[in-house]
Amino acid sequence: MFMGFFNSLSIRIPLAMIGGVLYGILTYAIVLTLNLQAQTAIGAGLVVSFLYLGSRFLLLFSGIDTPYYSKERKGSPYENTAFYQTAQWVGKLYHYHDTVLFTFLIILSIVFVISLITDGIENRPFGQTIQVLWNKWTLSF
Repeated sequence: MFMGFFNSLSIRIPLAMIGGVLYGILTYAIVLTLNLQAQTAIGAGLVVSFLYLGSRFLLLFSGIDTPYYSKERKGSPYENTAFYQTAQWVGKLYHYHDTVLFTFLIILSIVFVISLITDGIENRPFGQTIQVLWNKWTLSF
């Protein structure tokens, strides 16, 4: 049931759109961090966003069953073509990408909740533990 929920188009389309926007913003921030022009950062962010969104939509609407999205149909007119094999490879990549990303976000959420609980138990301002960890991590570089 859980996988069936994430396998629906009504869930996959908004997730693809959100991912495209977030990866575009991440690319924009990285390009600005490299001290390149703002126009270059905007262009790079838009290119990454559209490539990400386009590749996800291509997998969703191609009609090919992949590890990323499957309609559980038998056979495909594209089977054993280069497009089919590429769609399988990209679908597998996105499937593993999403698995790693969700695992990372779950671990990050657990660490954040534990830090909030620790702050509450020790009567410190909420967020102080995260701030201390962040300061130690950034100062080590």
